[in-house]
Amino acid sequence: MKIAILSDIHGNLEALEAVLSDLEIQCPDSVVCLGDFIGYGPDPEAVVRRVINYGFISLLGNHESALFRKSDRSWMNFQAQENNEVTETLLSQQSLDYCFRLSRSVILENARFVHGCPPDSVLKYLHMLSDDEVLKCLSTSEESFIFVGHTHKLTLVSEHHNKVIRERLREGVTLLDPEKKYIINAGSVGQPRDGNNKAKYILWNTVMSSIEVRALTYEVSVTAQKILQRGFPEAYAIRLR
Repeated sequence: MKIAILSDIHGNLEALEAVLSDLEIQCPDSVVCLGDFIGYGPDPEAVVRRVINYGFISLLGNHESALFRKSDRSWMNFQAQENNEVTETLLSQQSLDYCFRLSRSVILENARFVHGCPPDSVLKYLHMLSDDEVLKCLSTSEESFIFVGHTHKLTLVSEHHNKVIRERLREGVTLLDPEKKYIINAGSVGQPRDGNNKAKYILWNTVMSSIEVRALTYEVSVTAQKILQRGFPEAYAIRLR
């Protein structure tokens, strides 16, 4: 079985369209979106509509949660709070209702999927976990694989002789040990923060016990210009370049 994992699209329609075109070629059995469809990017409504129309398994991210939980909005920096308020006005009632109904986590094929950290946090970052917390998480998890997003950085976390191993994932295929447990950060479709502005997602082959980082080019300048035209902070455009 092949499962595609997308995370942190952040209103970047051009990046999402590149991924959707690639998914048509890869033909995964399922697609899981780990949240943060909105925020930062200029096309939140169009992105949410695409996700709805394709019928992907979708989860709550902190930017969706901030639409309805003001405590989650206050957790953001001031610039992101303002952006979330504007983004809310750009969403239709149907899209708002969809975001409101999103689940915090889902289990599929011996894997847990969540935006931030297991079991169901949308706010906590993977890098905030100490080694002891990671070891506890892996040892107590009933699932062998935990897929997360939120940090916008592709990362593979595992345990070896009671020591935490944190590795940066790069483009291409990585074989996994079927006897081990892993936490896998799927990076970001629409706003990567790893020095590579390609739209990225993960393709997990459950039979081969492998993950493949798919990295796709798109018209970054188009998205950046639309961000500026929206009146969004220039920093959100600069991040893409």
